[in-house]
Amino acid sequence: MATFGAVGEYVEGDEDWTEYEERLGHFFDANGITEEARKRSILLSVCGAKTYKLIRNLATPQKPGEIPYANLVKLVGDHHNPKPSVIVQRFKFHSHFRKAGKSVANFVAELRQLSEHCEFGAVLDDMLRDRLVCGINDDAIQRRLLSETSPILTYKKALEISQGMEMAASNARDIQKGHTGAPVAVQYVKKDGPKYGRPVECFRCGGAHYANECKFKDAVCHGCKKKGHLEKKCRGAKNKNNPKKVKAKQNQTATHYVEEEKEEVLCSIDMFAVETEEVPPMPYYATVTVQGKEIKFEIDSGATVSVISEETYRRTWRTKPPPLTPSKLKLRTYTGQPIPHLGVLKVSIAASDQRAEGRLVVAQGSGPSLLGRDWLRKIKINWHEVKYMRTTEDILQQYSEVFRDELGTCKGMTVKLHIDPNATPRFYKPRVVPYAMKQKVEEELERLQALGVIEPVQFSRWAAPIVPVMKPDKTVRICGDYKLTVNQVSKLEEYPLPRVDDLFATLAGGKSFTKLDMSHAYQQLLLDEESKEFVTINTHKGLFKYNRLVFGVASSPAIFQRTMDSLLQGIPHVTCYLDDLLITGVTEAEHLRNLEQVLQRLSEAGLRLKREKCVFMVPSVTYLGHRITAEGICPVEDKVRAVKEAPSPKNVTELRSFLGMVNYYGKFLQDLSKVLAPLYKLLHNDTKWQWCDEQEKAFNKVKELLHSAKLLVHFDPDKEVTLSCDASPYGVGAVLSHVMGDGSEKPIGYASRTLTAAEKGYSQLEKEGLAVVFAVKRFHQYLYGRPFTIHTDHKPLMSLFGETRCIPPLASARIQRWALKLSAYQYTIVYRAGKDNANADALSRLPLPETPVTTCVPPETIFLLEKLSETPVTAVQIKQWTERDPVMAKVKTYLLQGWPVVVESEELRPYVKRKNELSLQDGCIFWGTRVVVPPPGRSQIMEEVHEAHPGVSRMKSLARSYVWWPRMDLDLENKVKSCIQCQANQKMSPPAPLHPW
Repeated sequence: MATFGAVGEYVEGDEDWTEYEERLGHFFDANGITEEARKRSILLSVCGAKTYKLIRNLATPQKPGEIPYANLVKLVGDHHNPKPSVIVQRFKFHSHFRKAGKSVANFVAELRQLSEHCEFGAVLDDMLRDRLVCGINDDAIQRRLLSETSPILTYKKALEISQGMEMAASNARDIQKGHTGAPVAVQYVKKDGPKYGRPVECFRCGGAHYANECKFKDAVCHGCKKKGHLEKKCRGAKNKNNPKKVKAKQNQTATHYVEEEKEEVLCSIDMFAVETEEVPPMPYYATVTVQGKEIKFEIDSGATVSVISEETYRRTWRTKPPPLTPSKLKLRTYTGQPIPHLGVLKVSIAASDQRAEGRLVVAQGSGPSLLGRDWLRKIKINWHEVKYMRTTEDILQQYSEVFRDELGTCKGMTVKLHIDPNATPRFYKPRVVPYAMKQKVEEELERLQALGVIEPVQFSRWAAPIVPVMKPDKTVRICGDYKLTVNQVSKLEEYPLPRVDDLFATLAGGKSFTKLDMSHAYQQLLLDEESKEFVTINTHKGLFKYNRLVFGVASSPAIFQRTMDSLLQGIPHVTCYLDDLLITGVTEAEHLRNLEQVLQRLSEAGLRLKREKCVFMVPSVTYLGHRITAEGICPVEDKVRAVKEAPSPKNVTELRSFLGMVNYYGKFLQDLSKVLAPLYKLLHNDTKWQWCDEQEKAFNKVKELLHSAKLLVHFDPDKEVTLSCDASPYGVGAVLSHVMGDGSEKPIGYASRTLTAAEKGYSQLEKEGLAVVFAVKRFHQYLYGRPFTIHTDHKPLMSLFGETRCIPPLASARIQRWALKLSAYQYTIVYRAGKDNANADALSRLPLPETPVTTCVPPETIFLLEKLSETPVTAVQIKQWTERDPVMAKVKTYLLQGWPVVVESEELRPYVKRKNELSLQDGCIFWGTRVVVPPPGRSQIMEEVHEAHPGVSRMKSLARSYVWWPRMDLDLENKVKSCIQCQANQKMSPPAPLHPW
């Protein structure tokens, strides 16, 4: 059966979805199609591949064929056209003005389009009339409309008057053109020069005096280099034909003005003010090579000299800038305002195979580079190649809302977490929050609640405890420990992260690069109602459910990647790996177009970027562990720096450790035994340690083998990844490796660093934990969002960092913070004996010397020590008592060097039970956030908490918040029992009731 007409596929940008929906409706009406199922099938058949993919993503987990036609249309409509704010739409309507060159009819059409979502109702015509009168942007028409004396000016009459006057003005201009001959591009050229009463014109300078009276008799012309006249009056220069005056007063555009003063003599330079009835045109640019450096100039014939800013000067020539020559040249704006400058450069210039010498003024501050008339005379610009180009600043200004300091919300979608239907809900009680952090935690909960990120609930079957972490700005970050709850029973999203090779192929041909970073990436995605319960957190203030996707949920990376891929599909030379976007283009213009498209889609989707972490149009960027430039892609040097710059061993122990790493990869290296022979000589018992040139050459040769292409492999997202970590008393090291088909491991990259003075005071447990966290942070680009295995030779870490283990509430704040950071990764931690972990062990014993560490002392540590210093018992006293007490001194030694397998001392038993929760800071031992008080200070602490005679329960509660020692509760009870005043005021036991025998 024949059909009337055809709909065609929907192309976003060519038409609005509402218009497409209306065309579909007309098609159905014309062909008598009324069945919902048939309408749905036609829509899915003709909408096009891109729109069909969008419908599939929006409909997940349902299939498009299972959803009614009306719901499908609404689903896509909500995505493309989310209902706008009436207030904002009315603001846009009342702020709209007619642009120069726009007809009244076009202006009215724009007003009607803007009024679509304003909900004016019955007063629409009145609103259109008011905006037409106020925004017409034509004085004559506006005065005519305001002078209308009829009882009321209707919208219809206002439109008739406006269009009639517009037509009359157009006809009058056509008649006038017939009398003035051929039209000219410039309608009014006004020459500002000296105006004197004498009609004489000096041939030397153009002034109103005789040539023999001219003060420029001895001046040297910049054009012909001859003496006796100025460049502007030079007969050899091509500046004799000045434009004629054509008076037609219109809107004047901005121009530049340059004056030059020599001592007391003022030289007036020609300055032209071009006036036209059109709005000022956008700037035109040309690229000129200056001293071998390409600089983009704005072409400005109103500027007498060419100018660059100080900022451009220093950015272009970072190392060896050309010398500046002081000059008496004075720059002024059109209004006469002086423009200070640093001096003048004598430079060589080149453009379009033309070369010349010229001077370039360096103005103070920042601003555009101007190509003035002095250079335009020397190099002929190819005007076919010069065109207006939008700058990065233009685009960023247009999409400034994308960089607003606010939490974005992705429009038209919600996230669903898929949980095993047979899973048993997991509810954990809230953890105790230290008193010092309680108020800050409450403030953060209030802030998140005000933003709509969380909301309180009365009941939930699911609840994860929180781990508060102190940030450098003294605020608290709240995170749920989801590895205990939702991560154990959720079905991980099967959306693959992009392959690195595919990402880099997309960037091929790029000359410059833009890197964008999402702000609070996951929290910009809303959760559906059912999923909110799964990420409920349990706090001392009650239960709160998250309304947005939250950090720490195992499926978050895949969900976010799928969302970004769907959003950015179809834009060339754009890659996205989680919250990092990279944009490029074969030309600068294409790069800017791609950037604009990305920002447009992010803006339409309601997403936000973190401006301070974004870089724009730079020649190279680091992305996924590689440095990307116009020349190609190369590995980041940091991957092998730990091996290349490893210091030579200083003793047999360090040498054995290094040889252990070498032998770990021995089967991949040819002739290894021959190369290692000089090093093995030093391991003989009868050989004295002596590191000579022979050993140094062998050591360097082995290092070359370790970071050579024969051993190192490129990162492959499809292969299993392992991370080996180890710590020594003075360094930490790590090796990132791939597990090959035969079960062997080949390294991808190495990392190591020396411990700081403070870190050398960490317990051995904390040093091993630091090694893991250091390694994960260093190789974050390779590990985040994918499963991997951590190898450690320290068994206690498995109970602290185990992927299914609860973070011990009394672990040190440092351990809690590290465990929380690791909870965002999908890892399995495996114990590997020290002899099998030689690759990482060597790097920890031969760390890079003086490795800079950007991390500062943890804020909670400073806070605790400051609080400790304010008490009658100071941190210095605690440290001294710890060193003098034999039991505490032994505990300190074990913390630094590691605990023995068996501890028989009865006095050490209480400390052995808590060994994984003890930490050392500035010589003081902590159990969690509580100070372990040595025996000499315990009586003083008990006196402090007993000062107000609060009773035994209150004393215990107060002491447990700050301090600990073995049998502390019993000591406090005895203190109360020995106090006469406490015993006299204690409650009497109720008398026993009398009863007959």
